[in-house]
Amino acid sequence: MFTGIIELQGTVEGMHLSRLAVQARMDARHAGESISVNGVCLTLLPESSDTVLFFDVSPETFAVTNLSNLQIGDVVNLERAMLSTTRFGGHYVSGHVDTTAVIHRLTPMDDYLEVIIGGFAVCDTMYLLPKGSITLDGVSLTINVVKDRAIHVMLVPHTLGHTTLGQWQVGQRLNVEFDYLTRIIAHQLRSIAGSLDTQIEVLT
Repeated sequence: MFTGIIELQGTVEGMHLSRLAVQARMDARHAGESISVNGVCLTLLPESSDTVLFFDVSPETFAVTNLSNLQIGDVVNLERAMLSTTRFGGHYVSGHVDTTAVIHRLTPMDDYLEVIIGGFAVCDTMYLLPKGSITLDGVSLTINVVKDRAIHVMLVPHTLGHTTLGQWQVGQRLNVEFDYLTRIIAHQLRSIAGSLDTQIEVLT
Protein backbone atom coordinates (compact mmCIF):
# COMPACT_ATOMS: atom_id res chain seq x y z
CA MET A 1 0.00 0.00 0.00
CA PHE A 2 1.21 3.50 -0.88
CA THR A 3 0.06 7.06 -0.16
CA GLY A 4 0.76 8.90 -3.42
CA ILE A 5 3.41 11.09 -1.77
CA ILE A 6 6.49 10.81 -3.99
CA GLU A 7 9.77 10.16 -2.15
CA LEU A 8 12.22 10.63 -5.00
CA GLN A 9 12.58 10.57 -8.75
CA GLY A 10 14.60 8.18 -10.85
CA THR A 11 15.87 8.10 -14.42
CA VAL A 12 15.21 5.22 -16.80
CA GLU A 13 18.58 3.64 -17.55
CA GLY A 14 17.41 0.70 -19.58
CA MET A 15 14.37 -1.15 -20.89
CA HIS A 16 15.17 -4.58 -22.30
CA LEU A 17 12.23 -6.87 -23.03
CA SER A 18 10.47 -7.12 -19.65
CA ARG A 19 13.32 -5.74 -17.51
CA LEU A 20 13.22 -2.10 -16.36
CA ALA A 21 16.31 -0.40 -14.91
CA VAL A 22 15.93 2.90 -13.04
CA GLN A 23 18.84 4.98 -11.81
CA ALA A 24 18.06 6.18 -8.28
CA ARG A 25 19.74 6.12 -4.88
CA MET A 26 17.66 4.15 -2.39
CA ASP A 27 19.15 3.26 0.99
CA ALA A 28 18.19 0.23 3.10
CA ARG A 29 16.38 -1.38 0.20
CA HIS A 30 15.27 -5.01 0.31
CA ALA A 31 14.88 -7.43 -2.58
CA GLY A 32 11.23 -8.32 -3.03
CA GLU A 33 9.84 -5.10 -1.59
CA SER A 34 7.12 -3.20 -3.44
CA ILE A 35 7.99 0.12 -5.07
CA SER A 36 5.61 2.37 -6.97
CA VAL A 37 7.05 3.45 -10.33
CA ASN A 38 4.82 6.14 -11.88
CA GLY A 39 1.99 4.69 -9.83
CA VAL A 40 2.62 1.07 -10.80
CA CYS A 41 3.45 -1.38 -8.00
CA LEU A 42 6.58 -3.31 -9.02
CA THR A 43 8.82 -5.77 -7.17
CA LEU A 44 12.44 -4.81 -6.52
CA LEU A 45 14.82 -7.46 -7.88
CA PRO A 46 17.88 -8.83 -5.98
CA GLU A 47 20.39 -7.53 -8.54
CA SER A 48 19.50 -3.91 -7.66
CA SER A 49 22.40 -1.80 -6.37
CA ASP A 50 22.84 1.43 -4.41
CA THR A 51 22.33 3.43 -7.60
CA VAL A 52 20.28 1.27 -9.99
CA LEU A 53 16.93 -0.40 -9.29
CA PHE A 54 15.79 -3.36 -11.40
CA PHE A 55 12.21 -4.51 -11.94
CA ASP A 56 10.42 -7.12 -14.03
CA VAL A 57 7.40 -5.75 -15.90
CA SER A 58 4.75 -8.23 -17.05
CA PRO A 59 3.00 -8.05 -20.46
CA GLU A 60 -0.25 -7.22 -18.63
CA THR A 61 1.38 -4.24 -16.90
CA PHE A 62 2.77 -2.99 -20.20
CA ALA A 63 -0.67 -3.34 -21.77
CA VAL A 64 -2.66 -1.38 -19.16
CA THR A 65 -0.15 1.30 -18.09
CA ASN A 66 2.09 3.89 -19.72
CA LEU A 67 5.32 2.08 -18.76
CA SER A 68 5.54 0.81 -22.32
CA ASN A 69 6.07 4.42 -23.43
CA LEU A 70 9.17 4.92 -21.25
CA GLN A 71 12.44 5.68 -22.98
CA ILE A 72 16.01 5.87 -21.71
CA GLY A 73 16.49 9.19 -19.92
CA ASP A 74 12.84 9.58 -18.90
CA VAL A 75 12.25 10.57 -15.27
CA VAL A 76 9.83 8.51 -13.14
CA ASN A 77 8.15 9.00 -9.75
CA LEU A 78 9.19 6.55 -7.03
CA GLU A 79 7.54 5.70 -3.71
CA ARG A 80 8.26 2.84 -1.34
CA ALA A 81 5.41 1.01 0.38
CA MET A 82 4.15 2.86 3.45
CA LEU A 83 5.08 1.93 7.01
CA SER A 84 2.59 1.75 9.89
CA THR A 85 4.85 4.16 11.81
CA THR A 86 4.88 6.98 9.26
CA ARG A 87 2.45 9.85 8.68
CA PHE A 88 -0.32 9.20 6.17
CA GLY A 89 0.04 12.28 3.97
CA GLY A 90 -1.93 11.29 0.85
CA HIS A 91 -4.65 8.64 0.46
CA TYR A 92 -4.85 4.86 0.09
CA VAL A 93 -3.02 3.89 -3.12
CA SER A 94 -2.60 0.24 -4.12
CA GLY A 95 -0.33 0.71 -7.12
CA HIS A 96 -2.81 -1.19 -9.32
CA VAL A 97 -3.56 1.06 -12.28
CA ASP A 98 -7.24 1.16 -13.29
CA THR A 99 -6.91 2.92 -16.63
CA THR A 100 -4.98 5.60 -18.49
CA ALA A 101 -6.09 9.10 -19.45
CA VAL A 102 -4.73 11.91 -21.61
CA ILE A 103 -3.73 15.48 -20.79
CA HIS A 104 -6.02 17.85 -22.72
CA ARG A 105 -4.89 21.25 -21.48
CA LEU A 106 -2.21 22.91 -19.31
CA THR A 107 -2.97 26.40 -17.99
CA PRO A 108 -0.33 28.24 -15.89
CA MET A 109 -1.79 30.35 -13.07
CA ASP A 110 1.06 32.28 -11.46
CA ASP A 111 3.13 29.56 -9.72
CA TYR A 112 0.36 26.98 -10.12
CA LEU A 113 -0.71 24.83 -13.04
CA GLU A 114 -4.29 23.82 -13.87
CA VAL A 115 -4.49 20.56 -15.81
CA ILE A 116 -7.49 19.11 -17.66
CA ILE A 117 -7.29 15.35 -18.13
CA GLY A 118 -9.82 13.46 -20.23
CA GLY A 119 -10.53 10.35 -22.20
CA PHE A 120 -12.24 8.54 -19.34
CA ALA A 121 -14.79 5.87 -20.24
CA VAL A 122 -18.40 6.39 -19.24
CA CYS A 123 -18.11 3.61 -16.66
CA ASP A 124 -15.17 5.44 -15.05
CA THR A 125 -17.18 8.53 -14.20
CA MET A 126 -18.68 6.90 -11.09
CA TYR A 127 -15.20 7.12 -9.53
CA LEU A 128 -14.62 10.78 -10.41
CA LEU A 129 -15.85 12.88 -7.50
CA PRO A 130 -15.34 16.65 -7.12
CA LYS A 131 -12.96 17.18 -4.17
CA GLY A 132 -12.28 13.44 -4.19
CA SER A 133 -8.86 11.81 -4.50
CA ILE A 134 -7.19 10.38 -7.57
CA THR A 135 -3.69 9.08 -8.34
CA LEU A 136 -1.99 10.25 -11.54
CA ASP A 137 1.41 8.77 -12.38
CA GLY A 138 1.73 7.82 -8.73
CA VAL A 139 0.90 11.25 -7.28
CA SER A 140 -2.03 11.77 -4.91
CA LEU A 141 -4.15 14.66 -6.18
CA THR A 142 -7.53 16.25 -5.50
CA ILE A 143 -10.13 16.51 -8.26
CA ASN A 144 -11.45 20.08 -8.47
CA VAL A 145 -13.96 19.77 -11.31
CA VAL A 146 -15.59 16.88 -13.19
CA LYS A 147 -17.05 17.81 -16.58
CA ASP A 148 -17.63 16.04 -19.90
CA ARG A 149 -15.76 12.88 -18.80
CA ALA A 150 -12.74 14.98 -17.88
CA ILE A 151 -11.27 16.23 -14.61
CA HIS A 152 -9.55 19.46 -13.58
CA VAL A 153 -6.69 19.32 -11.07
CA MET A 154 -4.48 22.11 -9.71
CA LEU A 155 -0.77 21.44 -9.26
CA VAL A 156 0.99 23.39 -6.51
CA PRO A 157 4.65 24.55 -6.77
CA HIS A 158 5.94 21.78 -4.48
CA THR A 159 4.36 19.06 -6.63
CA LEU A 160 5.66 20.67 -9.81
CA GLY A 161 9.18 20.81 -8.39
CA HIS A 162 9.40 17.40 -6.72
CA THR A 163 7.62 15.09 -9.17
CA THR A 164 7.48 14.48 -12.91
CA LEU A 165 4.24 16.46 -13.10
CA GLY A 166 6.22 19.63 -13.80
CA GLN A 167 7.25 18.03 -17.12
CA TRP A 168 3.76 17.07 -18.28
CA GLN A 169 2.80 17.87 -21.87
CA VAL A 170 -0.51 18.02 -23.74
CA GLY A 171 -1.31 14.63 -25.26
CA GLN A 172 0.68 12.69 -22.68
CA ARG A 173 -0.89 9.48 -21.40
CA LEU A 174 -1.07 9.09 -17.61
CA ASN A 175 -1.51 6.14 -15.28
CA VAL A 176 -4.75 6.50 -13.32
CA GLU A 177 -5.76 4.81 -10.09
CA PHE A 178 -9.16 5.71 -8.71
CA ASP A 179 -9.69 6.24 -5.00
CA TYR A 180 -9.63 2.89 -3.24
CA LEU A 181 -12.58 3.60 -0.93
CA THR A 182 -14.68 5.01 -3.77
CA ARG A 183 -14.14 1.81 -5.77
CA ILE A 184 -15.28 -0.35 -2.83
CA ILE A 185 -18.45 1.69 -2.29
CA ALA A 186 -19.27 1.68 -6.02
CA HIS A 187 -18.75 -2.10 -6.15
CA GLN A 188 -21.07 -2.65 -3.18
CA LEU A 189 -23.76 -0.38 -4.66
CA ARG A 190 -23.60 -2.23 -7.99
CA SER A 191 -23.89 -5.55 -6.16
CA ILE A 192 -26.92 -4.33 -4.20
CA ALA A 193 -28.55 -2.93 -7.35
CA GLY A 194 -27.96 -6.21 -9.18
CA SER A 195 -29.46 -8.18 -6.30
CA LEU A 196 -32.55 -5.95 -6.24
CA ASP A 197 -32.99 -6.32 -10.02
CA THR A 198 -32.84 -10.11 -9.64
CA GLN A 199 -35.44 -10.06 -6.85
CA ILE A 200 -37.75 -7.88 -8.92
CA GLU A 201 -37.46 -10.24 -11.90
CA VAL A 202 -38.34 -13.20 -9.67
CA LEU A 203 -41.36 -11.39 -8.23
CA THR A 204 -42.65 -10.40 -11.67
